[in-house]
Amino acid sequence: MLRYSAHLPLQGIGSGGQQKICDTHIALIGLGGLGCAAAQYLVSSGIGKLTLCDFDTVTESNLSRQVLYRQSDIGRLKTEAATDLLQNLNPDTEIRAISQRMADDEMRALFPACDLVIDASDNYGTRLAVNRNCLELAKPWVMASCIRMEGQLTLLRPDQPDQPCYRCVYGEAPDTLEDCPGAGIFAPVAGIVGASAAHFALCFAAGMEPPRGLHLFDAMNWHWQTLKVSKREGCSECA
Repeated sequence: MLRYSAHLPLQGIGSGGQQKICDTHIALIGLGGLGCAAAQYLVSSGIGKLTLCDFDTVTESNLSRQVLYRQSDIGRLKTEAATDLLQNLNPDTEIRAISQRMADDEMRALFPACDLVIDASDNYGTRLAVNRNCLELAKPWVMASCIRMEGQLTLLRPDQPDQPCYRCVYGEAPDTLEDCPGAGIFAPVAGIVGASAAHFALCFAAGMEPPRGLHLFDAMNWHWQTLKVSKREGCSECA
């Protein structure tokens, strides 16, 4: 436990909570700016098993904000480059890589073995698929997103029937909103929101209750806002 000694004095964690972290399996979907930041903190904090899911390769334009990659990684699969760095960061974490786009079939095969899913993808189609499959399997998941100078974060609990799903929170909006590629993102915003996703995931793994609601980050004005969200009657996904 020497590696994690800074966690041991913390109320709500201690040796028991740290052991829970070390016994937890998380699936991380997306290894862009959000996923890179989240993965670093998950692994350095001792998460027991991490499954990395991304089909893309490293490009030069990724390097400003996707902090797991180096110039020499350009052209490599993101899952391969990330695994190399993360395994060196903490060899105690078991890391598995899935180098393909995650659709329903892949999610149904992976999610049952996981304790928690983090969606750090950059498109709404993937996020809606995560919502569907986490609902079907009653699997908790963290939604993290960022665009331009803004970020959003929430922990969704399909394992608790009274809690809202992603559709309850956003309605039909994701079907018409723009995806992140091409819209721009300020590099530190991805890091802040990705690290926050790791915070939520690690709190959950340790047995703590992360804050409820939808958390909105306005980086331009350095302001966090929390919105209360409720289960929506007639939701097309979970009603």
